[in-house]
Amino acid sequence: MLETDKFYFVHGNAFLPQVTKISEPNLIIYMKLKTVIIGTHRKAEIFTHLLQDNNTFQFSGYYDPDSELNADGAGNLLYAFELAEKADVFIIDRHVHYIDASLLENLTRLGKHILIDGFLIQDNRITEQLIRLHAESGNCFHVANTLYNKPLCTTASQFVRKPRFIKLEKECRPPAPGGFETWLFRELAQDLDLVIRTAQSGIRDVSARPLFLFGKNPDLLNIHIEFDNDSVCHISAGRAIEPGTHRVKIYQQDKLFSLDFAENTLNEYRQIENKDQLSFLEETESQQQQELTLIQRPVIPFDVWKMEFRNLEENIAKGLTPLTSLENILEVNKLASLITEKVQRRYHEV
Repeated sequence: MLETDKFYFVHGNAFLPQVTKISEPNLIIYMKLKTVIIGTHRKAEIFTHLLQDNNTFQFSGYYDPDSELNADGAGNLLYAFELAEKADVFIIDRHVHYIDASLLENLTRLGKHILIDGFLIQDNRITEQLIRLHAESGNCFHVANTLYNKPLCTTASQFVRKPRFIKLEKECRPPAPGGFETWLFRELAQDLDLVIRTAQSGIRDVSARPLFLFGKNPDLLNIHIEFDNDSVCHISAGRAIEPGTHRVKIYQQDKLFSLDFAENTLNEYRQIENKDQLSFLEETESQQQQELTLIQRPVIPFDVWKMEFRNLEENIAKGLTPLTSLENILEVNKLASLITEKVQRRYHEV
């Protein structure tokens, strides 16, 4: 007969996986954490497939906040506390149209672990409140599937050091009239997060200007960001960019890194004769590259969602801060709000 000793680990107000330690060597059995998907039935099926081989998270149903069946006459979500009792972990899909702030606050207050698929929280006040509640409850609030978490950026982070100039270009559809703020967050939130974390410095100044080239809607948005460490970033986004373009170039003292998200490639350019700092403000890009040698860095491949769930499991078990957290959301929100203010102050029609 096997002898067992049961250990219960408590993190905040939520129980971590129950571990049953058996006297046989190297044999540990984990009780899975009940997991609920907040999203549509179709998205629940997708996440169920992603979790089918996972030893920590057990699918326990889904909840669609966009369904009329789950709202009262005023459109407020029902059963928030009843829902919290159903699981230990809640995964929120990025395609949910209505994310109820009180639901997130209640889940956090009750110590439930939360994984949100991308940057979904746009309101600074809600983010700050969640940060306060998170500090009290000790739950894990994990932001998954962001640009910064992808293999290309993970690989590039091993090489990039002290960038001086960041240039980002992205082709995307123009904002609808009156929808600039929502458009900016939807199209550029992850790019802004990448820029902030690449610069590794506070923001000193921001300027932003839309260009109207083909009609009444802005076809190109130019953003100029100066950081406290004297590094500079320039962002160009809109439909006036070459179709399919999504890349960032990072210049530092003696190297240039080019990350192409459309092609999933990472190129490093080095000066042939170890000359002084790149004079990219004085010469054209073609002239520069004639003086540089190319190193094609292999991008380390990995399954993004398997990695996210593995990191989530470790963050819960060890009380670690996720690679992308609420604090990162808050930084992006503040920068996006500043850009929106700069644009709408001068261009009221946007």
